[in-house]
Amino acid sequence: MHKRSRGINTEHQIIIEAVDKSIKVLCSEFRAHATLFFTENDLVCYFYSILQKLPIFNAHDKDGRKHSLIHMEYPTPFRCDMSKNKFELKNDETRTGKGGKYQRGHYDIVILNPDFINQYSYEVIKAQNYELYKVQALSKIDRYKPVILYGIEFMFSRDPLKYSRGKNKEKGINEFVAKVTQDADKLLASKNMKGFMGQIKMLTFVKGSSQKINSLLTAKLSLRNEIILCFDK
Repeated sequence: MHKRSRGINTEHQIIIEAVDKSIKVLCSEFRAHATLFFTENDLVCYFYSILQKLPIFNAHDKDGRKHSLIHMEYPTPFRCDMSKNKFELKNDETRTGKGGKYQRGHYDIVILNPDFINQYSYEVIKAQNYELYKVQALSKIDRYKPVILYGIEFMFSRDPLKYSRGKNKEKGINEFVAKVTQDADKLLASKNMKGFMGQIKMLTFVKGSSQKINSLLTAKLSLRNEIILCFDK
């Protein structure tokens, strides 16, 4: 739970605490009933449904239209390279090897700041028109810090992770760790972008792996505060 501190918007704090509580509910459900979930999207949608039941996750835009604070696949405010399990920020003019611009990434789930929603129209808030978003929202970011109160990514190993044969026995495990780290790095870059993102969590679910491998994953990932590991029974 995040401690209340002087100067923090009370409404924002209530929203953050509700998200934290919902994360605990999801992890508890996964530990008890991991077979409810076939895919990563099952986990994302289940979490979305938990949040959506709470009335605090509603707001109105500047035109008086109703909005949800909760959104899936919300675009990043930057271009990036996420090939080969890495994460690298790219500026708008940098070109790929084929001569095109790098794409924007997406977040599995975001909780938007109601103060941000209050000041803009639907077209700006949804952030799909990158040029409009940069001019209308990102250039005036100090008005409503942060744009996103909470950014969340999910990773799910639905099949047991195992040691590989041969010398590189941790190959499959390290590939999974690299994917988790990649999304965690995307979240951290978003948080480090002044005024854009507040709280971040990388929710990592592992089903059916041995206690030894779960302990190895914990050793490899637990030093990063934004990563939460959830194992089944």
